[in-house]
Amino acid sequence: MRMSRVLLAGAAVAAAGIATSAFTAGNTVEDSVAGYGDSTVTGATTEQIDYVLNGADKSLVDEIRFELVEDFTAEVAGEGLVAWLTVTNAGTNVFAPVQCAFEPFAVTHPVSCDIPGTEIASFDGIALTVSE
Repeated sequence: MRMSRVLLAGAAVAAAGIATSAFTAGNTVEDSVAGYGDSTVTGATTEQIDYVLNGADKSLVDEIRFELVEDFTAEVAGEGLVAWLTVTNAGTNVFAPVQCAFEPFAVTHPVSCDIPGTEIASFDGIALTVSE
C-alpha cells in the first residue's frame, strides 16, 4: 500500500509538471518600450485681460483678449503652442473650452479668444491654458 501511495504521488507530480509546461509553452510576449524623462514647466503670466463687448448689446461678450508677458516666438508657436479658454459658472463649464489665437508679439504677446454673444451674467470665472 505504501508503495502505491509513493507511486501515485510521483505520478501526480509528473502530471503537474507536464500540465505546467503545456501552459507555458505557448506564451508570447509583445515587444514593448519603457522609459523616463522630465521637463521643466513654467507658467505664462497674464498682464491684462480685456473683454470685448458686442457692438449692439453691451450685455454680451464677443471676445476675451489676454496679454501674456512671455515672447512665444514663431518657432515655439509652430511647434504646437496652443491656448484654450475655459469659461465657468459656479465651477461648471458654461461651454466646451475654446481654442484661442496667438497674435504677433510686440511688448506683450496677445491671445484672443472668440466667444461671440456670450452673456456676461452667464459666467463668473475664466481660465486660460497655454501649452505646447
